[in-house]
Amino acid sequence: MWIWLGGIVLFAILLLAIVLISNIHIHFTFRKHRSDDYALINIRLLYGLVRIKYEIPSIVFKNMKEGFLVKTQQRTNHSRGEAEGNERVNKRKVKKWAKEVKVMLRATDALKIWVKQTLTRVHMTDLSWSTRIGVADAAYTAIVTGWVWTIKSIMIGFLSYQVQFKRTPCLEVIPVWGDEMEFQTELELHMRVRFGTFFTAGLRLMTRVLKVEGGWRMWFRLLQEQRRRHKQKLKEQHQNSHI
Repeated sequence: MWIWLGGIVLFAILLLAIVLISNIHIHFTFRKHRSDDYALINIRLLYGLVRIKYEIPSIVFKNMKEGFLVKTQQRTNHSRGEAEGNERVNKRKVKKWAKEVKVMLRATDALKIWVKQTLTRVHMTDLSWSTRIGVADAAYTAIVTGWVWTIKSIMIGFLSYQVQFKRTPCLEVIPVWGDEMEFQTELELHMRVRFGTFFTAGLRLMTRVLKVEGGWRMWFRLLQEQRRRHKQKLKEQHQNSHI
């Protein structure tokens, strides 16, 4: 009996080790051509046994008051069909997000340090960013092209201090010398992080939350509110599908 029990424990430890050393792969794509926008996030974990696809086929700017209307589609390889929804991103929603971030900062001991430490464990295996731009005037197109190069360089330089780049990023800015306005950009990146890193980051976060008096209560209320919104959103989508 002890041999069987020892074998089960050894198997469990081996299985846990295999999971912890596995990688979480994230593939992000964003494309914009004039008014057409598209984004895609593919997540693969546990050696490809679990796959999650989050697609944003449409991002429509309504007006300054209503903000952006984002259409989403989510699919996993272990569920039937796909979950579709619409998310409105406006000034009110941004203020609500900012308020929630402030609550997280108050409820967690040195949250910014935790985020920085976690990001340093992320490996950027590939990053390419191509942009075509023209403003219907050769002189201004040249100036704007220089600005875009500068912005990209600053952003990638900042990012290089946060995550580990495995390859040099591929950046491209192509001026369009036509008589019409032109703007087209495509960003594609691949990242990976150890499942064990993700697990230990969660434990460190819990430790930092417990260091703050009442921190876990603030986090619990935030999670409850997120859950309530998610249920309300699903209910509204279900009602709209039957109209």
